[in-house]
Amino acid sequence: MMCIPIVITLIIGLVFGRSGTVELPRIKVLLVDNDNGVFANFLRQGMQQEELAEMVDIVVVDKDEGMDLIEKGKASALIEIPQGFTESIVDQKPTELKVIKNPSETFLPVIVEEMVEAMALLIDGSGRVFTEPIQQVQSLLEGNRWPSGDDVQELLDNSRDKLLLVEGYVTDSLVSLKVEDAPAQESEDSGFNIFAFVMPGSLLIGLLFISELMLRDIIREKESGTLARLFSGPVEVGHVVSGKILSAFAITAISCMMLLIIGRVGFGIDLGRPFPLIVHLVATIFMCTGIITLFYGFIRSERAADAILPVVIIVMALLGGSMIPYEQMNEAMQQVGRFSPVFWAVDGFKKIFIEGAGFREVSLHSVILYSLGILTVVPGAAMLRGRFRRGG
Repeated sequence: MMCIPIVITLIIGLVFGRSGTVELPRIKVLLVDNDNGVFANFLRQGMQQEELAEMVDIVVVDKDEGMDLIEKGKASALIEIPQGFTESIVDQKPTELKVIKNPSETFLPVIVEEMVEAMALLIDGSGRVFTEPIQQVQSLLEGNRWPSGDDVQELLDNSRDKLLLVEGYVTDSLVSLKVEDAPAQESEDSGFNIFAFVMPGSLLIGLLFISELMLRDIIREKESGTLARLFSGPVEVGHVVSGKILSAFAITAISCMMLLIIGRVGFGIDLGRPFPLIVHLVATIFMCTGIITLFYGFIRSERAADAILPVVIIVMALLGGSMIPYEQMNEAMQQVGRFSPVFWAVDGFKKIFIEGAGFREVSLHSVILYSLGILTVVPGAAMLRGRFRRGG
C-alpha cells in the first residue's frame, strides 16, 4: 500500500518532468478552401508562418475527405472557407468561416478555434482598411481596356496612404518578443516541483487503503475466532475496540511519515513549516481512520469489505482531486469535490508544500478534517462496541 503513492508520484513526475513543463504536440488542421481567393490564401498562409507553423500542420482536403478524417479522429479540427469569401470581404458583406472540432479531443480544437478567430479579426480589419484599393484593382482587372497611367497612379496614391497608416504596426512594432533560455537554477529546491503537486493526491490514496487494511483486522479476528478468545479474558470491549482504532491510527501515521521522508529525500519536496505540517498531518490521519472505522461499524464480513470499501475510497479520491487534479476539473465538479474529505486533505498539503502556507492558511482544512474524524470515529466505535457486546 505504501508503494501506491510512491509509484504514482514517480510515474507522473517523470512523464511531465520535474519543472512541470509539457510540450504540446503539433496540431493537425484540415482546410477546405472553396474560395481560392486572396483572403482565403491570406488565412492559409498566415497559419503557416513562423511560430504558428511550428504548432499547426495544415492539410488541404475536400469536404467529404475532411469530414471522414474528423470522424475517424485523424485531425483536431477542420476549417471550411466558403465560396465567395474574398468577394464578400471586398464588398463588405457578412461571411462566415466554419470550424468543425474533433469531439474526441478537448484542448487542441480550442486552440484552433482561437487561432481562426484571431485570423478572422485580422482579415476583417485588413478588408476594411484596404477596401477602396482592392475594389480599384478588381475594377481594373474586370475592365475591357488596358488601365491607363492615370488609373495606376491613382491606385498607387490611394494605396500609399493606407500603407503609411499601418506601416508602424506591421513593420516597426513598439512591442517586440525576445525568447531566451532560462538560466540554470542554482539549487534543486528552487522553482516549481511537479512531485509536490502530485504527491498529496497519491498520498491520500495510500493512507486510506492503509487504514482500511489495519481496521480489517477486526473482521479477520472475528472470523478466525481469536476475537472471541480475547473477550474471554479480563478485558473490556471498549479497550479492544480502542486498541484496534489506535493501532490503525499509529500504523497509518508511521506510514505517512515514511512517505513524507521519501518525498523529501527522493523527490526533493519542500515539506514547508513544521507546525502546520504536523497539525494537518494528524488531522488527515484522524480523518482517514475515522471514516474507515465508521464503515466497519456497518460491515460484518470480509467479502462485504472487499466489495464496498475500495469503491468508496476510489470515489472519494477521484472527487477530491487525488487522480485528476482539482484545478483541472470544471466548475461543477470542483463544487462537488469540496464535499469529499480527500479534497481538504490534498489541498492543505499542496498549500504547505508548494505555497509554504502557515497554520492560518490551512486552519480551515484542519478544522474540517478533525471534525470529520470526530463525527465518524465516535459512532463507528460505538457500533463496534455494541456489536461485540451482543456477541456479534
